[in-house]
Amino acid sequence: MGASLGRRTEGTDGADRTAVLILAGFLAGRFVFALLLGPGVDESYTLAISRPLNLSYFDHPPLHQWIAHFAAAALGEGVGARLPFLLIFAATGWIYYRLTADLFGTRAALVALFALNASPFFFASAGTWIVPDGPLLFGLAAAAWALARLFFGPPADRGSVWGLWLAVGVALGLAGLSKYSAALSALGLLAFVAASPPQRRWLAHPAPYVAAAVALVLIAPVVVWNARHGWVSFGFQGGRGAPGTGLKPAQLLAMALGEIAYLSPWLAGPLAMGLFAAWRKRGDPRRFFLLCLALPPILVFTLTPLWGARGLPHWTMPGWFFVFALMGAWASDRGFSAPTLRGWAFASAGLLAAVVAVVSVEAATGWPLRLLPHRSDAADPTLEVFDWRGLRDAPALRPAPAFVLAAKWSDAGKIALALGPAVPVFVISDDPRGWAFVSGGDGLAGRDGVLVARADDLVVAQAEAAPLVRSLGPPEAYALKRNGETAVELALVPVHGLTRNLPLPYPGASAE
Repeated sequence: MGASLGRRTEGTDGADRTAVLILAGFLAGRFVFALLLGPGVDESYTLAISRPLNLSYFDHPPLHQWIAHFAAAALGEGVGARLPFLLIFAATGWIYYRLTADLFGTRAALVALFALNASPFFFASAGTWIVPDGPLLFGLAAAAWALARLFFGPPADRGSVWGLWLAVGVALGLAGLSKYSAALSALGLLAFVAASPPQRRWLAHPAPYVAAAVALVLIAPVVVWNARHGWVSFGFQGGRGAPGTGLKPAQLLAMALGEIAYLSPWLAGPLAMGLFAAWRKRGDPRRFFLLCLALPPILVFTLTPLWGARGLPHWTMPGWFFVFALMGAWASDRGFSAPTLRGWAFASAGLLAAVVAVVSVEAATGWPLRLLPHRSDAADPTLEVFDWRGLRDAPALRPAPAFVLAAKWSDAGKIALALGPAVPVFVISDDPRGWAFVSGGDGLAGRDGVLVARADDLVVAQAEAAPLVRSLGPPEAYALKRNGETAVELALVPVHGLTRNLPLPYPGASAE
């Protein structure tokens, strides 16, 4: 195939039908998964923070929060708001299939598509949940598909060239409206063009510069919001990579193991083989193109914990996203038989289904974890998707107070979804995240509310609330139960006479 697009003539219709079946099957699985689990911590936070439409938000650019705003308005602040994200990932899967088929043929594309959907992170987080990764990957996939046609397709006429470059600009703009890490993919694209003699001609063509301008216009809301708020979001995200004291190899190891878990141990091996094979064949411009898109996020975010903050494995996933196509090419080159690939597919799907089943049962009942030997105080990660709606029945919150103070940003989203939009929620810790920029606190001075904190955090929460009110009442214990067992222990404290308007300004920065 050389440097041209892979041929899609032989069996293309049958392969396309198979791709649609794969996408439909995993979409149905994601739909069931979405119904089984309540909104997680990040989802609850996003739904609450996005109630008012803003140019941008503290943690991330605004696209997924804009989507969440309109989805919640149409479908409610619950699992129904996940529907647009399910559909976005299905569309992303189709674009990814076409991209891989164009580059390496339909056999490689089907392998890549199935593996992408069968990996835990892309099945659950990027493919189901209300997080920025889904819109980010849609933008990156669309940009890569258009770029592949520009770089490796047959010569296009002037109109097609401009149309494809404008599509690249829009797609990269959508990616930039989703996550700041999209900048690494743009840098990878620039590196590919600069390092590939046949592609350097684009540096003298006006279309790529117009595409860049389109992308910058689309991300302008992010810049404007940050300029109005002291560049606080840029500072927060950029500070995570700031050098600390000494090297931290344990953090590097934890990051690598986390990536394997997110990809799944049964797919991480083939992905590594695909990446290694592509590096050995980097003289092939199609593979080099995907390497340039994949390696910047993988290397930057895997290595940063060695000297900086701990880091999170999902930061590297936009890079691994492009490795699935390279894995498909590796599998196609190796000539694995159809029965072998089918067996691998059934095994991968079965293992994923087992993980999903265990997680869903644990989230609903809590009993699978109790069957395993573990410390009695060990955290249950599925409590992140535990619904706090029982909080609305607490005596201290009936009738609904004028406002609620929360001790942690991560709990505030759960509280806000449980109580509904009519009760404003504010965070009083020194790490309020986006809660420092919510509205609704004007006119609350002098009024009474309730402080909600986890029982273990009560003393600290009372100390943080005391300077903001005339007095604190006696705490009331309240337990949120799961399957008849206490899941979350809370303390609710009446607060009397708020002495200032809310929210508090973000530490070190002034609100608008």
